[in-house]
Amino acid sequence: MSRNSSLIIACVLVFAAFFALPSAAFADDDAPASSAPIVLTDDDDDAQDDGAVENESAAAVEDKDDEKAEAAKSPADSPVKGHGIQLSMSFLGVPGYIFDHWFSKHGNVWEGDAVNMGFSIDYFLRFKAPCEMRFSLSWANAATGDAYWLDERYSNSPQLADWIVNNHSFISLEIAAYHIVSITDQIAFYYGGGIWGGLILGDSKSYAIRESCALTSSDISSCPHEPGSVPLTQLPPGFGFVMVTLGFKFTVLDVMTIRAEGGFKGYFYGQVGVGVEF
Repeated sequence: MSRNSSLIIACVLVFAAFFALPSAAFADDDAPASSAPIVLTDDDDDAQDDGAVENESAAAVEDKDDEKAEAAKSPADSPVKGHGIQLSMSFLGVPGYIFDHWFSKHGNVWEGDAVNMGFSIDYFLRFKAPCEMRFSLSWANAATGDAYWLDERYSNSPQLADWIVNNHSFISLEIAAYHIVSITDQIAFYYGGGIWGGLILGDSKSYAIRESCALTSSDISSCPHEPGSVPLTQLPPGFGFVMVTLGFKFTVLDVMTIRAEGGFKGYFYGQVGVGVEF
């Protein structure tokens, strides 16, 4: 190879090396720059993950607060199932043999003009257990038919009898508890009892029997009385008694109820009521 050729080759190699060195330098400078976006991307993802965790924690706290509020509104351990309201009509009855223990002559309920009916408004507190309580405000006509009354102690002295005219009634409050026995989904039997007390309303007037008739007649019921009267004041202003009840409840359309019951509360009674439960 000639000397000139060698010089040419050497110049080409130097020229190539001159352009190759800056390219390598630029490549080294660009390497960190190309990795920078990757680092920035990782930081953004971490920030988003932290925000998501914080949001989930806040949502969990809100859910717990909602659950506590809901539990406070309707506690699961409440024994109360619901309520009920009813309007009732009743019929009073006092057998004559009860009066016979104290009077040899007396009047009776459902005699003459006496219509012994009553009315009440009842509130029921229903429990999840098969029982309920009833609170009632009632009025009843307790009048007896006009008749002669004679104390049993003076049964041999008919001239001491008095013709009694009265228009008595009473208003009372009742509290009772019942046990419920389900027969079907629509029919239930119940029994129980309670107490009641009330005030006697109205007044009584007493007319003395005509003595001449009383001493000569075998039946004083047909004797006339004297025209003048005096008020009876022996009756107490109020009274009370225990009560015992048996009855059936019929449920219609899930909310409407019909009750038919009977019992004793100082007198015998029968009652029919129509109401709603909620």
